[in-house]
Amino acid sequence: MFGANLASSAAGASSLPLPKTLAGASLQVGGYEAPLFYSSGGQINAQLPFELALNTRPQLIVKGADFVTVPETITVAAARPGIFTTTQDGKGQGVIMDVANRLVDANNPAKAGDVVVVYCTGLGATNPAMRSGEAAPPSPLARVVTPATVTIGGQPGAVQFAGLTPGFVGLYQVNVQIPSGVALGSSVPLVISQDGVPSNAATLAIR
Repeated sequence: MFGANLASSAAGASSLPLPKTLAGASLQVGGYEAPLFYSSGGQINAQLPFELALNTRPQLIVKGADFVTVPETITVAAARPGIFTTTQDGKGQGVIMDVANRLVDANNPAKAGDVVVVYCTGLGATNPAMRSGEAAPPSPLARVVTPATVTIGGQPGAVQFAGLTPGFVGLYQVNVQIPSGVALGSSVPLVISQDGVPSNAATLAIR
């Protein structure tokens, strides 16, 4: 979230689980304290708590040493998928990697049959359930509860895994196989959908 005079200085989380206060600022959503990645005077990056009830409209407030902001209302849904992009604006080249952890772009295109890893956010609850602010475990893998589907160049891809990335907080990944017959190019669109809700269309390169 963005604002003014939200924190006393700029500070990033340096350990896990994530702290609930950074640079004197805390963020409360629906009565829960949100784990914080980063705080500064103009911006707070936080993880919305898994504990929030679905299909509700909780209020969000920032608290400092000597202030409380005016509440803002947000909407909580089961899933709202969003693919990370290299430009950090949700457009263009996606943060989509091959199995060697290399970006799948024009310099390293994939081909039909390859499995790529799409890094994303907003995929919702997992099984097993996670505690907010804690890193996802390597075993058992935290798989999403709401099934995810993927289209690449408009064609369905076979999803092999959709869930939280082990060792990270709130970072999701979808492992998907590129279908045969997909259109070739340096900017082929890829979209993740959950419960009928599509993500932004990020791109990857396919030869």
